[in-house]
Amino acid sequence: MNRQARSQTFFTAAPGRLTALFLVLMTGVAASAVQCQSGDYKSALAIAGIASAAGLLLYLPFSTQRVLICWFAAAPLAAFYVRFPTNRSIVTSDRVVFAVLVLVLLLSWERNEPTSAGESATSLRISKFEVAWGLLAALALASAITRAGNIAYAARLAVDVFVLPLVAFHIARNSFDLRRAGKHLFMAAIALALFLLVTGAFEFATGIDLFAFKGAEIVREGERRVNGPFATDSSFAVICLLLFVFLQAAPRMFHLRLDRGARFLYASALGAAVLGALLPLFRAVGLALVACWMFLSWSAREVNRETLHRRDRRLAIAPGVAGGAILAVILIAVAGWVTSMAPSIAGSRLTDPRTAFGRLATWQAAIEITLDNPVFGAGLGNYPNYFDATHYYADEPPEEVLATRAVDSPHSNALWISSELGLTGFLLYIAANAYLFLMGWRAFKKASDRRQRVTASCFLALIFAYWIPGLTLSSGYYSDLNLCFFFLTGALSGSFAGSREIPIPNTSSAVPDCGN
Repeated sequence: MNRQARSQTFFTAAPGRLTALFLVLMTGVAASAVQCQSGDYKSALAIAGIASAAGLLLYLPFSTQRVLICWFAAAPLAAFYVRFPTNRSIVTSDRVVFAVLVLVLLLSWERNEPTSAGESATSLRISKFEVAWGLLAALALASAITRAGNIAYAARLAVDVFVLPLVAFHIARNSFDLRRAGKHLFMAAIALALFLLVTGAFEFATGIDLFAFKGAEIVREGERRVNGPFATDSSFAVICLLLFVFLQAAPRMFHLRLDRGARFLYASALGAAVLGALLPLFRAVGLALVACWMFLSWSAREVNRETLHRRDRRLAIAPGVAGGAILAVILIAVAGWVTSMAPSIAGSRLTDPRTAFGRLATWQAAIEITLDNPVFGAGLGNYPNYFDATHYYADEPPEEVLATRAVDSPHSNALWISSELGLTGFLLYIAANAYLFLMGWRAFKKASDRRQRVTASCFLALIFAYWIPGLTLSSGYYSDLNLCFFFLTGALSGSFAGSREIPIPNTSSAVPDCGN
């Protein structure tokens, strides 16, 4: 009897989910049929697999936390292999995963079901950061439609760089229980750090691009730019840096007691994250790595001084000390190796002052483009074409600093926003990041126990790790980095006490008052 009831429940429960399953599968069948008619059976099989997986995620009971952890660990490989078409992709793994999560959460919200974090779904919690970033995303979409030279490219850029990271932050903040799933996220971060080091070290040693994205070059100007499973070397470096920050704080954040084998695995992953961050040879990333380690070590000592007994003090400070020792050894080893191998592999980018002069000239050009289009910018995705039109193909020569010319990329997140979205976008961008920083700072100052203090410290260190390289790199231009950063900060912020939020009540299921 019970078996029959369960069988009936599987096929008859949740009519909304059944409808969604039917629509997704029929769409997949239609798209696969089109590809079969053209003879592209490989793409047809890929579309059928994606549609089946998305439909099952919509229909079957599942945990949002499990999906997010699996996505986090598999995102680099999935982003390379799950995309259709291969170039100028419309369907990607990131878009599918978060679209399905949004649909499932909306269905749960409509029926007032509890979320996977155990909270009531009667209202949505929106932070001030999400409001500011949402306005920035709306501006980016409007710019893509009205001002972009290539509307399709700019629209994909707006969705992947602005909209999807915001969705990842909101879902992680409201549906990810760090106390229950934190240890699993910790293991996923260890696996990801080790995988990135293996791929990056292989590319650095051999010059072979294991995951060749169109337009991505591993050798530029005679130098090897390690990018691993990502499209750019900056994404590889900063994501490894984010993993280092999270891994350094995780044992104290989750009260982990590691045995000898676990400590070896943890130390290996921590060292892998450090080495991976340094392989692309960005000076700003190295500076951010040292700054984040110093901040987390200082915050760990503060926690020990205020809240811990002598016995717990050794347990809590050990990860920070171990991380510092590993960091120092690896920095010395990498510096010596790069110095000896520089003429054949690394080139002179680290020691040549012309790279700094080129940055100054590039920033000067970006500021001029901003001043030429002060309100709404040159248009999302238009910077390279606008730069060429106003410099290389115009009477005005390119900006130079000590005979070093500017390049057609702003090499700064803030200047990229200001030049393509104008001062309007720049103010929204600064406001959003200010709200994000204040969210972590308030949690750090108001923390009532050790876990909250360490979580807030890790949150702030992640912001430093994202922002310091972003001062000299347009790292925020890439969706993979933004998704990783927003997901980690969203997951951490969900455990903050007393966060300022704007509630959005669910009135669809309200019962009208029919009394006299």
